[in-house]
Amino acid sequence: MKKMTQINLLIMLIFILAACNTNDNETNRTNADSGPQSADSTKPYVQGVENVDVLNTHGSIEGLERMHSFYDNMRNGVPSDLRIVHYTTEGDPMITDLTYNGKLLKVKDDTTRDKYGSGEIRTNSCSNMIEEVNPTNTSYIAVDCNSGHFGKEEILKISYNMNQQDLFEFELKYGVNLENEVITKPITTEKENSTIETNVKGDSVVAASVKQEVYKRLVFANYLAEKDLETTCASKESMNYYLKVYINGGQREFRWSECDQSLEGLKFTEIAEYIIKQSEKKQTEKSEVTVQGYVLQVKDDTLLIGEGLNMIDYEWLKDEIQQMDLDAYIFDFTILEGVNTKEFNPGDKIQATIEGSIRGSKPGRAKVKDIKKLVFSNEIESR
Repeated sequence: MKKMTQINLLIMLIFILAACNTNDNETNRTNADSGPQSADSTKPYVQGVENVDVLNTHGSIEGLERMHSFYDNMRNGVPSDLRIVHYTTEGDPMITDLTYNGKLLKVKDDTTRDKYGSGEIRTNSCSNMIEEVNPTNTSYIAVDCNSGHFGKEEILKISYNMNQQDLFEFELKYGVNLENEVITKPITTEKENSTIETNVKGDSVVAASVKQEVYKRLVFANYLAEKDLETTCASKESMNYYLKVYINGGQREFRWSECDQSLEGLKFTEIAEYIIKQSEKKQTEKSEVTVQGYVLQVKDDTLLIGEGLNMIDYEWLKDEIQQMDLDAYIFDFTILEGVNTKEFNPGDKIQATIEGSIRGSKPGRAKVKDIKKLVFSNEIESR
């Protein structure tokens, strides 16, 4: 009898151990299924690549604030490192590692994961970096490098040219009960019955330059990505926001409250407040037209400029200007008339105010009211 009792106890012990092992396996599986765990859960996730700081998915960029922080650290001589991943069209990750030791910048490009590329690791040493800001794009460019085209290497480019989109409009509602509204998209449908009176500001209030700035800010906020915004506040008097973006054939909707103090919430509140402030301004005069770009050609009393170029784009285009078909490029080209050409040379970056408007396209023509050279003031000093 005693022997049977011992056998039964042994069987029970085996079942208990088996159950514990099953629970452990289930726990491990649950943890594995929940995705990668990292010290910084806000960082982008790329399968097979660790410690990603900035992720560029075909122009939708996550972690831009880290790129800017790295640039600021370089300006102040603070040693830093940064990992950027660019996805190819086919979805393969290409890695750029930046390492700044306080004096020199090391750039390591790893394309070994690109199934359709060269699959190599290249290292470049550079002494400076420039943040080149244009009206429709911002580029981070390593300069004074010991290899690469023109002694420069483009690290990251953020494009935000509204005119390259088939459609960009937005609708902003704001207030405790969303009782105010700014609309740039023409209203084609009747509004649903509501007990709340809505103060609508039509599309004539928002100038094209303001829409361009809104689009830029949305791109910097990575608006195409999913957002987890706070929609409720403790106070019933808190400002609430609703933003609907019409982009090409799609739409993006965002709802949040002013109590959302997260990085994403603050970005969208700044965008909303900018729209509100601009919509309240009186548009009494037509804003002046300005153009900015690199001088590609000097001829008689005219300058041919390429708009939206960064310094590397200029280097690629300067020797082909005589033979190239301007229509084949996404850039805008303008011939500026009435310029004292003795003051300018190819390669100068200029900003000009136009009399009237630009006539035609590729290239357009315009008479200059005022013009000045632009100098890079944000190049990092050699240390």
